[in-house]
Amino acid sequence: MKQTLKRVLPWVLLLAVLAGLAAVHGLDANFDASYEIMNGDFQNYNPVRHLLAGQAPYQDFAVYLGAGELYSVGGLLLVLGNSFGRSVFATNFCTWFYFELLVLAACAAVLGRGRRALFACPALSAWFLLIAHDVPVPLQAQLRPLIEYAARNGNSARMMRGAALPLAILLILLGLRVWARRDRTAQRGKAVAPWVLVPAVAGFLVPWSNDMGAAMYISVALGYGLFLLRQYGTAWKRILLRVGQYILISCVGLGVSVLLISFGHPIAWLQQTRGVSAFQGWYYGTSADGKLCYLTDYIPQPAGALCLVLAVLFAVGIFRCRRNRSAALAAAGFALCLGMPLWNLLYCILSGSREGGPTGGAQALLAILLPLFVLRAVLELAGRLLQGHTKPAHLLGYASAAGCTVFACAVLAVGMTGQVQSRLGGHGDLTYVPELGGWFGDQADKLATEKAMNEGKTLFGTYSSALEAMTGQLQPTGVDYIIHAMGDRQRLAYLTAFQTGTFDRVVTPSAKVALSERWSRNANWWFYRELYRWWSPVANTYNSGGMHLFWERTGVCNDLAQPCTVDLAQDGKTVTLTVTTDDPTFCGVADVTLDYTFSVDSGYTLRGGLHSFLFCTAVTENELCVAAERDPDQGNFFLPTDRSVYNVPVTISDGVGTITLEALPQDAAHVTVNTATVEATYFDWEYFFE
Repeated sequence: MKQTLKRVLPWVLLLAVLAGLAAVHGLDANFDASYEIMNGDFQNYNPVRHLLAGQAPYQDFAVYLGAGELYSVGGLLLVLGNSFGRSVFATNFCTWFYFELLVLAACAAVLGRGRRALFACPALSAWFLLIAHDVPVPLQAQLRPLIEYAARNGNSARMMRGAALPLAILLILLGLRVWARRDRTAQRGKAVAPWVLVPAVAGFLVPWSNDMGAAMYISVALGYGLFLLRQYGTAWKRILLRVGQYILISCVGLGVSVLLISFGHPIAWLQQTRGVSAFQGWYYGTSADGKLCYLTDYIPQPAGALCLVLAVLFAVGIFRCRRNRSAALAAAGFALCLGMPLWNLLYCILSGSREGGPTGGAQALLAILLPLFVLRAVLELAGRLLQGHTKPAHLLGYASAAGCTVFACAVLAVGMTGQVQSRLGGHGDLTYVPELGGWFGDQADKLATEKAMNEGKTLFGTYSSALEAMTGQLQPTGVDYIIHAMGDRQRLAYLTAFQTGTFDRVVTPSAKVALSERWSRNANWWFYRELYRWWSPVANTYNSGGMHLFWERTGVCNDLAQPCTVDLAQDGKTVTLTVTTDDPTFCGVADVTLDYTFSVDSGYTLRGGLHSFLFCTAVTENELCVAAERDPDQGNFFLPTDRSVYNVPVTISDGVGTITLEALPQDAAHVTVNTATVEATYFDWEYFFE
């Protein structure tokens, strides 16, 4: 027992120091809880509100970012208390803590010894914390851009999503360590065999994040496969047996994980996953140039390319290592260096994006590996120079360990002292909002206005955020952001809940202050056409608090029934659609039903084609934005290519409104609009009311 405690205690203390550093990071972010109304702060917090309210994930509410973010933040808030302010702390705490786990996994793979990783990890994490907080330390300017995912929780919690990979590596290494020790002490039955451990962990962590989960699974599987080749050589029967075991056990691990995270609703998890995968590729985006049509269109990232080179070197190391333990660490390094760029590649392929994927994962890993390789070289050189000099070698080892420990603890102490002093010094011009448990800038007054004008009202928010949290309301559909209603089943459920709901008001972000709302309206016209038909804003943005529009039922159909004609000009590649009203002064929006045919050439896939798209440019909207000195092209959107009928909005200014449709890629895709029918015309709240 004493020996076990002696081995475990240093690692417990390590995790305590890492948690302390993460707490400093979280407290710094929590000092000012101000947010943007369409960013990721409430995307992180809203699902946790549903979870802590007792609802079942996937069944009762959407979980877009994956189970990792949901249960990490939810677990912390269960202990700390449920409020938005604490969620800002929790998300940033988890972001930095999972980055530290990536540091720990890299330390284990590169340094090769647990004792080295034990002391290098906290020192390196403390150094990176100083860099993230813009403290002038060596290499701060060079490394700061590479650790952006760790420095901020970001719009999509990518560092938390990326934690599936280092978690899998660390759990597998821990299990292998236990197995090896039990093997030496003839107590193997108390440990999990490697051929069970590796696939079980890999399969279980897939739902942590759908995109990183897949990248993690593939990279761990390939690392395991290379290790099998080292072990069994050309004994293919034994290799195939282990591969079959890997597939079977990992599937069981995945099934167990899905059952647990969904509260026993695996079908709901599968339906949401399928819905996201069906829409993710075409739905997002405002630019045709950013889409990935051919595999050759993919823009590789320098950090990812360097990680792939390192992965090859680790793969060679698997076969050149003399001991299995060293080979296992090389396989861990291989999985890390392959998994991060693979994450970006899979994201871009599945999302149909040329760039803009999770490139920060490979960048963060590279930022960690560079100093680690330098440290490993220094340690190897020192070992050779001091070979045969036992006492100086031990003194150097103890001094290095003590220096790393003192440095990490000093950064922790100074950081915590700074956070305490900042609280004691007050929050300056910030205002505390008790319903949210956080301090805010001018948003506090805006939120007070919103709360006062919606007192006693039940709400339906397309981007549920602070007002719903302040009033204790949950989004009725369980889909807090309309952009996460992905899949035909999910959209139908969302629209049905909206049409049959008894809530008093609808809350939408104002396009005047949130540019993405212009895209959201057009891309989600399947919802907004119902909103425009039966609802109208109670006041403009300025009089509504400056962030949102609040809509009430009008009791009548809002169709203006404006007589108009539709003209089509098309050549099989592009379509220009123009709506002209009889009244040359009319300004509004037309609800147009398109009957169209989209096709691609038969040899498109053989030429490396991955995706095809139907892109809509909101011509008149863009012209209005340019005239008003606002950013154009924010209202452009994509249509599904697997439909034949779809409704789109056409904004009309002075009697004329124009959109263009473009089939992508231009050398293989074709589109023809058979008919275009104006179903209704409405006052355009987005462009003329404001």
